[in-house]
Amino acid sequence: MAVMRVVWRLTAAIVLCATGAGVAAAANTPRTTMAAILDGVTEAPGPALGVNHELLAEALVCGDAGSRDGAVLLVHGTGLTASESWDRTYVPVLTADGYSVCTVRLPMRALADAQVSSEYVVYAVRTLYERFGGAVDVITHSQGALEARWAIRFWPDIGDKLDDLIMLSGSSHGTIAADAVCLQQLKGSTESVAQQRPDSLFLSALNNGDETPAGPDYTSIYSFTDEIVVTSALNPSPAIAGATNVAVQQVCPFRPVMHIPMITDAVAYALARDALDNDGAADVDRIDRGAACARLVAAGMTPVDALINAATYLPAAASIFLTRAMDEPALMPYARSALPGDVQTPSSRPLRSLVSSAFGLAGPRLSVP
Repeated sequence: MAVMRVVWRLTAAIVLCATGAGVAAAANTPRTTMAAILDGVTEAPGPALGVNHELLAEALVCGDAGSRDGAVLLVHGTGLTASESWDRTYVPVLTADGYSVCTVRLPMRALADAQVSSEYVVYAVRTLYERFGGAVDVITHSQGALEARWAIRFWPDIGDKLDDLIMLSGSSHGTIAADAVCLQQLKGSTESVAQQRPDSLFLSALNNGDETPAGPDYTSIYSFTDEIVVTSALNPSPAIAGATNVAVQQVCPFRPVMHIPMITDAVAYALARDALDNDGAADVDRIDRGAACARLVAAGMTPVDALINAATYLPAAASIFLTRAMDEPALMPYARSALPGDVQTPSSRPLRSLVSSAFGLAGPRLSVP
């Protein structure tokens, strides 16, 4: 067995070098750490990664190592790319402040099966943990929260490798917008959109039991004026039990923040940075409310950056509505046991699901101040 392991490591290293697959994920990585990285992505506990390692490596892009310990991984949302979400927003600002920043590009603009997309996050966290030699902070937007939480739940080593999970407008309990898309397309929607319907099998498995498994500090930042991940004061979809759940309106009452502009919002960024820069989750009492509320765009970003970011509504909407209709994918074998006993199939009636979600007929999950 030891001989086979050595042969596998040598073979994998040769393939990575020959194909260039390791360039994005392991650029500037000393050779002495390559074996550790290979171990981290191939021999760690949890389900075997089914995605080709070349694709996983190509999707991970890192800048130069910063002066701070560890690394920050940015995970984008539905209908977007890593570049569209982060290249003019969190990447340059965090890099300028000494963070080692990496992005992961989820397949098909994050329209593919979220279970598959989660493998990209698993690979990224393991690789960054080995490469940068410290705990990884993960910042997500929208659907990205689902991939990060799925990775923590079903791959036991991931939670131990994380310091913070910071979610911006996370669709943790689904969104009625997904039901609306399914209703509009009549025969279904893209795979990940179908998985974001509030009664999907994916969300039923993800949210059954402990919503914040041991590992990172969880911060969920959201807005009551989000038009995509629609929330209410009593039953906000982004809020998860056991996390620090903060609406931007708790810092600045009546502040209007929509879904994609959450990435450039000054208050959301202040909360995210508070979690990054301090032990534990974000703490509203540490926020300089006057400074945060006086700004529309996060410090270090410009109004032009915000406008370009807001313009990504167009490619996001086009990709969602023009992609051929698909049903929700079946759960992977490793996730089926996580389903509640009374849940076997998702609702095939998007109109009934939409009405039920809109009026909160399932009842509130938790009370959020």
